[in-house]
Amino acid sequence: MPDVATKILTFAEDLDEVSFSELESLISMDPGLTAKILKVANSALYARQQQITRLQTAISLMGFKAIKSLVMLLTASNMFSTKKVSPFYKYFWQHSLVTAFIAQKLCDISGNTRIREECFLAGLLHDIGQMSLIEEGNKAYDGMMEIINQKEDRTCEMERELFGTDHRFLGRKIMESWNFPSIYCDAAGEHGSVNIQSPHKELITYVTIADILTTVLHEFDFSPEVQQQLTPFLKYSGIRLEQLKYFQDSFMIELKDNKLFQECKILFRV
Repeated sequence: MPDVATKILTFAEDLDEVSFSELESLISMDPGLTAKILKVANSALYARQQQITRLQTAISLMGFKAIKSLVMLLTASNMFSTKKVSPFYKYFWQHSLVTAFIAQKLCDISGNTRIREECFLAGLLHDIGQMSLIEEGNKAYDGMMEIINQKEDRTCEMERELFGTDHRFLGRKIMESWNFPSIYCDAAGEHGSVNIQSPHKELITYVTIADILTTVLHEFDFSPEVQQQLTPFLKYSGIRLEQLKYFQDSFMIELKDNKLFQECKILFRV
């Protein structure tokens, strides 16, 4: 993980003038990153009458949390852009992106908007451990495509049978090696678990619901098995099952018009 990304994650969210200036200087060290941030800032998502040409203006308009999410998006897309194109890679980033956007939307639905950007990042990188497994055994992991993410515990069980470990354990270790805040390490390590031990249980619950929803958006109705999977997480979050129908009925239609989502699809080539 590049230093620019890991350092930005350590910045306090209540930026004062000094740290605001430090953030601008840090991002400016990477001309490619600066150019892409300006590109997104000038998109319809952050539309304004005059073109944004200065990084300082982009940061002030978008806000620190949005900048942090954008930096991580760009970093993740660059890290894996040279990998061989395969059904797994396309599936992985499609799943990860949709999970990120759903997790963010769940915060809006529940009225818990204070962690919506954290949910976005956690959703984007929750399955990052799968990347290390596909690198270790491409053919073996491709054979799991039919079962992957359909049921988290079964996916992890099959991974342990094939590799002696699973993507949740590896995801946490990868995040820790990148010096990510514990909230993201815990999301990678505990999503899908009904016995979440992390103090960030709220965020992990949203990511878990989003993870499950991403796999069943094509279904007309939630099956009894899916409802059973969702039940403990809905109970904790206070979100009702009927509220989730929105994701099957309207969410993907609306998401296709989301400018940031369009930018993400280009970044990850999905």
